[in-house]
Amino acid sequence: MVRVVKVGSTLDVAGAVFGLLNVALSLTPSLLPRPAWGQGLVSGLSFAVGYGIGVLIWRGVARLSKGRLPQAAEAKVWIVALIGVAGAAALMPFAVGWQNSVREAVGMPDTDGFHWMWAGIGFTIGSWLAFAIGRGVAGGYRRLWRLIEPRMPGRESRPRLFRVGSGAATIVAMLVVFSIGFSLVSLLLTAASVYKNRQYDPEYPQPTSALRSGSSESLVDWSEVGYAGAKVVSGGPTAEEISLVTGVDAEEPIRVYVGIDAPGDYEAHAQLAVQELERTGAADRDVLLIAGTTGSGWIDPAALDGFEYLHAGNTAVVAMQYGATGSPVSAIFTPDKSQDGTTALVDAVTAWWSTLPEDDRPQLVVYGLSLGSFGIQSAYDSIDDLMDSTEGAVLAGTPSFTPIWSEVQASRDEGSSVTLPVLDDGLHIRWADKWGGLAELPGAWEDTRVAYLQHGTDPIVWIGPSVIWSKPEWLEDGQRSADVSEDMVWIPAVTAFQGVIDLILSTAVPEDAGHKYGNLAVDALHEVTGDAGLTDDAVERVRSLIELYDTFSPVAN
Repeated sequence: MVRVVKVGSTLDVAGAVFGLLNVALSLTPSLLPRPAWGQGLVSGLSFAVGYGIGVLIWRGVARLSKGRLPQAAEAKVWIVALIGVAGAAALMPFAVGWQNSVREAVGMPDTDGFHWMWAGIGFTIGSWLAFAIGRGVAGGYRRLWRLIEPRMPGRESRPRLFRVGSGAATIVAMLVVFSIGFSLVSLLLTAASVYKNRQYDPEYPQPTSALRSGSSESLVDWSEVGYAGAKVVSGGPTAEEISLVTGVDAEEPIRVYVGIDAPGDYEAHAQLAVQELERTGAADRDVLLIAGTTGSGWIDPAALDGFEYLHAGNTAVVAMQYGATGSPVSAIFTPDKSQDGTTALVDAVTAWWSTLPEDDRPQLVVYGLSLGSFGIQSAYDSIDDLMDSTEGAVLAGTPSFTPIWSEVQASRDEGSSVTLPVLDDGLHIRWADKWGGLAELPGAWEDTRVAYLQHGTDPIVWIGPSVIWSKPEWLEDGQRSADVSEDMVWIPAVTAFQGVIDLILSTAVPEDAGHKYGNLAVDALHEVTGDAGLTDDAVERVRSLIELYDTFSPVAN
């Protein structure tokens, strides 16, 4: 197994060389800018991973040399550290230039350098963490080997077969241990999220309006809407506030939300949501919006509020929580929940809506952001099924693993880019990465309208497994977004790793970059669903108001 560094002693030279090479690669630009501590963390992890790879490669070459090369060439830690500092100093001008090229592309001011203290702390934590994991895996392997090796047959008669069998059995045992650990972590995270889900934010009190789930008249008890749901049903503009902004008479918006603590399974929750729609009179509203939630049940307040302003409150929003963990945790540990929960809601609401008089029922539209977009699209067999079953869709920051999105992207018109495709000259489906982008195509945009929102710098949209081993199309000449730094190039494995780090760390970006779509979603909802006869000035006032909202990234939600 890989010998990891003993603090205060020596480092393997081959490992150190590969580690420092990885540090240099980690400084290259990616989709989004990184803070100093984040860059340090990335570089620290990169050094440790490179170190392990270097040691493995050298050990393999040494073994093939049959003794002509030593198993390890070692150097004092301080010597490697000195070389690393010198290399970092030499690379710093390039690193700062690369980061500034990324910052300029997303509309952020330049930086004059990294804060060395924070970068150093991040590097120390990153490298220590990676080495600790390596020591843990190696130690676990050795312990399992000592446990399994005496019990394997063939020690005397077939020593080579014995070693292979023992090694294979040890690896299988490790996989079993990891699977058990994975399940335990999933259970712990779920338990913690369920606990948090019941700790309501005092800034969002129980609604008093009968048109909100969780009110005293609601079929959904206040204790059953959950932490994220409380923000949905307790937030949003009142009829008076809508009138003040738009200058037209407004109604009190309907907001229906069913949390995971409601009794029964997903299907029961979905039927409860339908009963809430009936109770609140949603059938008499102009527009009915099915909103897909992120992993924790969150829905972007900018999109919901903007939608209600545009339609003067003559709206009904219905949503259902399928889990309480953040989207990354949900996507990794419970990937089926977003599909099963959202599909149950879409099927139930669509079935109810279909029973209403065709000439006197709300316009049915669907909306989803991030994992919410994935869940909404999972509820349909194809893009044609989605358009046949709804009267509009706004899908923002769709994850790269979404089948319908991938199929539509691949069907784009010849000559259009993968970052902003054109399909059938924009007849039904359009893409945008900025306010007003959906209206730029010259042809007619017929009903049913589907709007895909995707920033060129959004790692959720563009980073997938294939980026590890092949150059992605979105980095090819003529395909890449103007918002992506010209200095960014594809590096095997490194680009994918940087994309994951972008997703985790780079949330402090403007609203029109990365995985943030609150303001842009309002423009898309306006294009897809229309408005309540607002003047251009009123629409501009709505836009100006929504732009004042705190920007959120759905990554942590």
